[in-house]
Amino acid sequence: MISAPPFQWSVFTIGNEGTPGAEEKVSWPVLVVSRESANEALPVVTVLPLTMWRTDRRVYPNEVLLRSGTAGLKSDAIAMAHQTRTLAKTRLATPLGTIEDDELRSAIRRALRVQLNLEPT
Repeated sequence: MISAPPFQWSVFTIGNEGTPGAEEKVSWPVLVVSRESANEALPVVTVLPLTMWRTDRRVYPNEVLLRSGTAGLKSDAIAMAHQTRTLAKTRLATPLGTIEDDELRSAIRRALRVQLNLEPT
């Protein structure tokens, strides 16, 4: 488990240990999007799962394309705001990197606003 902040904008691998119905031991990347003050106070974080991007796959308004090399990703991936979930920090395994680019962070916020039907601030 990763215990020291910052968590927000960081990409981690997580495993499926403790997931009901999970038969295989696999891991996949997630992006932590919950605000850091909540991350420090709570035993959980809010994440967007990432999936590998294929050239024939469309990126929807509630998704963001993350290029290879971003936050330690080895291949292009899509952050999926329509799959937002809350996980125990104990599920976070390997830290891959952090999204530093402000424009990319803004795109992720937009995708979350689209998914949650929130007005921009």
